[in-house]
Amino acid sequence: MKKLSVIIALALCITIGSVYATWIYNEHNDVADITGSRAITMTTATYEGGLGSYEVTTAGLTLKVDPKAGTTHVTSLQVDGEIVITFKPSQYASDEVKNGAVASTFAFSLSKDINAWQYDGQNIIAELDTAKHNIDWTGTKQADGSFKYSVPASVVADCIKLSEITLDTKTEYDAYDSALTQAQVVISISDGVTATTGA
Repeated sequence: MKKLSVIIALALCITIGSVYATWIYNEHNDVADITGSRAITMTTATYEGGLGSYEVTTAGLTLKVDPKAGTTHVTSLQVDGEIVITFKPSQYASDEVKNGAVASTFAFSLSKDINAWQYDGQNIIAELDTAKHNIDWTGTKQADGSFKYSVPASVVADCIKLSEITLDTKTEYDAYDSALTQAQVVISISDGVTATTGA
């Protein structure tokens, strides 16, 4: 019997816009154009007879590019909210799994090479922590038997470092906005089990 790794991935959009500050340009005869985006994602996958299934919700997390504090046109990433990871034990899972979930990790990646996601020859993302982070399910069991773990904005912000790029004109703003749509940040949840063969 083969057991495949259980991995679920969900893409996060980084958008340019206003969270704390506003991008202000000296154009008096036009309304500034903006864009909005949302990742297209897959629904949950599970294995028949497996230990359970993961779900990850990023709807409560925003990744916005705002002007850096103390500047008017230097990019900085503002992260708000949280990512919620859920593990639902299957009906036939052992009591150990139903009471303590399974050892799991989350990790961030990009949908394209970090050096290929660029604006004007500069990387959009300066640094990305791609290490696997352990999920501590202790005290997260819900009334319905599932387990819910929160990845707060502070942790996400520590993992994703945006390059500081100056966007002095609305034309540069628009070009940067367009570059942001070329890739996404992806969070993957895994139980760490790779393809194995058993008796």
